[in-house]
Amino acid sequence: MTAQTERASVLPVNNAESLEELLEHGPFAAALRSAIAARGLSLDRIQDHLLRRGIKLSIATLSYWQSGQRRPERPASLRALKHIEVILGLPTDALSALLGPANRRENRGLTEAAPAITDLWPRNPAVADLLAGVPTQVDTSMRRLTQHDRVTLGPDGRIMSMRCTQLMRADRDGADHFLFVFDWEGQGHSPPVVTNLRNCRLGRVVFNTMKGLFAGEFLFERPLRRGETVLIEYEFRNPTRNARPRKPSDSYSRRFGRPIREYVLEMCFDKQALPRQCQHFASQLEDEEPKLVRNLHMGVSNSVLAIGRDFGPGYFGVHWRLGR
Repeated sequence: MTAQTERASVLPVNNAESLEELLEHGPFAAALRSAIAARGLSLDRIQDHLLRRGIKLSIATLSYWQSGQRRPERPASLRALKHIEVILGLPTDALSALLGPANRRENRGLTEAAPAITDLWPRNPAVADLLAGVPTQVDTSMRRLTQHDRVTLGPDGRIMSMRCTQLMRADRDGADHFLFVFDWEGQGHSPPVVTNLRNCRLGRVVFNTMKGLFAGEFLFERPLRRGETVLIEYEFRNPTRNARPRKPSDSYSRRFGRPIREYVLEMCFDKQALPRQCQHFASQLEDEEPKLVRNLHMGVSNSVLAIGRDFGPGYFGVHWRLGR
């Protein structure tokens, strides 16, 4: 970073007003500027933190916000602002509440309203066709809090299994199931076997052989009350009988319609098919291409970890290259 960029990234703070007073009364630009100074972060560091959460925001935009030349207005900007509040260690809505009634209403909508599951696949109309056979009307009543995916690859470089442990909270009374959609294209010509279920059972399942899409529902043991939490586990395994040859896998990702407190993605490689490079990527749902965030280093157990905290909405995953 050049000295010129550094000078543009930091503005003086009015010490006559404390950060607490500015967060209480505003204005927005002064509160943001004071919070950044209190946290001791330059704008390029804030941008880096945002990228790790899958949020792209230019340093120029951040500079405009803290100087008062512009304010967050678009949904993507308001979403970024919520992440900035976390990065700066501020209470929820501490900055967005200073934007005015219209912005607060829009921001609350981003926070509380969950998109339809088909909205997570904006460029794949086959998902909507597939889900016509699965009830989706109450999918938005469950909010994921934490999730751990453990993906295991075999000696041929192909995904063998994915085991998920998922903690969720009901946003309304009566929530009794959770939907899943997986793009299984390239992983097999038959749907995966669902096994190792805990605190749930498998409901209806649909599979698009041509598109490799696999969807269904996990039914809870009973309907949940609003605010009640449930921990479920499940595993998808590729069928081995009569399996047709498949190309080695090169990526795995998850899509999140709402922010999740913590997502842990663990990729476990066979010692006979270790990748020469692994990279974590994350992006917003509307982006055409994912953003490569950083290289990942192989652990002692031939595995890599990618961890997202307060991540989303967006998609989060790992890409790798096999061979030497």
